[in-house]
Amino acid sequence: MTSTPRTSGRHAAPRRHRWIWPTALALVVAVVTALLGTGGTYALWNGTASTSASTVRSATATITTGPLSAMNTSVLGPGGGVTGTFTVRNTGSIPLTMRVATTSTNVAYATNATPTAVLGELSLHLAVVGSTADCRTGLSGASGRLAAFDTGSGSFTLTAGASAVGCVEMDLDADAPQTVAGAVTDFTLTVTGTQVSA
Repeated sequence: MTSTPRTSGRHAAPRRHRWIWPTALALVVAVVTALLGTGGTYALWNGTASTSASTVRSATATITTGPLSAMNTSVLGPGGGVTGTFTVRNTGSIPLTMRVATTSTNVAYATNATPTAVLGELSLHLAVVGSTADCRTGLSGASGRLAAFDTGSGSFTLTAGASAVGCVEMDLDADAPQTVAGAVTDFTLTVTGTQVSA
């Protein structure tokens, strides 16, 4: 007769599973193999080369203007005009396209008319001339009411180092009313140079 061995109150020690390490090792091998199969190169050699030294300089865009002359002592009657000149020079190192616009006006001594009424009777004309002696009334060029005068960009172009003479003509409308008589108008023209597009 066989007998079954009796067990005491002790529990048997848990068995170690020896298959864990081989499985983990197999997973690492699989991941490394997958990475080696992805795109890209893992070459250990490469090459570099350098260009010779180069220098780049930025351009300058600057202009200078002279005063608007010969208009301050003139008196206008209806239908009359008066001229004055100013010089502008491109002192930068790149070509500039020029714009001339009225940036301020002031009307004084207009006892019988509002400043708006006075400015509504004055027109401004601008032409580029070869010399101050060439400036006279009736020249063609940009024109508009004094308060809103603006040649827009590209009125004329100055290369680096070049200069020009602007001929400004101020006219009082032929049908200007008596109410604007005696008014004195001051105005400022601003010259802006913008780099010519390549």
